[in-house]
Amino acid sequence: MKLDYRCPACILKVATREASLLSRGRRLSFIGDIVGILHSQIESAPTPAHLAAERERILKSYTGLEDPFAERKRDLIELMRRELLPLIRGELPNLPEGYQRFRWLALNSSSVNGYEVSLSRANPIERFTEVVSRGFDIDDTEEAFDLISKADKGDIISFIFDNAHEAPVDLLLVQYLEQIGKTVYLFAKSTPTADDLTVDELRLLYKSPYMFGLRSPLGLMPDRETEVNMNILRSSRLIIAKGMANYETITELNLKTRVLHLLTLKCEAVAEHAGGRLGYPVAILR
Repeated sequence: MKLDYRCPACILKVATREASLLSRGRRLSFIGDIVGILHSQIESAPTPAHLAAERERILKSYTGLEDPFAERKRDLIELMRRELLPLIRGELPNLPEGYQRFRWLALNSSSVNGYEVSLSRANPIERFTEVVSRGFDIDDTEEAFDLISKADKGDIISFIFDNAHEAPVDLLLVQYLEQIGKTVYLFAKSTPTADDLTVDELRLLYKSPYMFGLRSPLGLMPDRETEVNMNILRSSRLIIAKGMANYETITELNLKTRVLHLLTLKCEAVAEHAGGRLGYPVAILR
């Protein structure tokens, strides 16, 4: 998805929230630097995620912290594990094995993406409940599950994580895929950017021999990735990609493999590009 005329305003809106992490005397300067990036790169940025990545780079330089959101991420991960996972797990015995369980877990994974740490003031559990109750606006899970069902042990299903607080819910889906005999490779950020999950955080949450650190600051940017990571993704039978930054970047790539995008449509530009309704979870197979 290419940059839309509405994207700079959204990037700046996030920056104004992030400025609260800084002392009052540095906030205006930080916003000025973000405006400068928007002005200088608005014509050349391949996707909105590229501009957002620049915003996060500048935030790190101002805070002097490698991970400005580390504490917030830890708190939200624990909240999700304590309050949300029991609710999702409790529904699984009521669903038939196979597609219905996959769809339920995919819906929850998409819906938990509806909470935006850098923007939302709402309670994340309340926000999740609101989004998941709407159901999928675009639902390609049946075709995706058919692809998954036909994958043998030698086939790779790659899962690209997004925000850290979503990981406990995402991992229920990963675990189910492994339980039905599928090989799942897990991708998280190699270093912290915004509130995205890092591979070190992933290792604390889950055990798998197949974990990889993405060098892309946001989404998937092949020019910043290792050859190993790109080869794995291109050779996957299916990529499951979480969140908006992955949607923005991957839709501009020809990976020559199928991609299932799981996200909530949180902005007008992405909703229009995807062909869905604002505020709804979607499962889009490309």
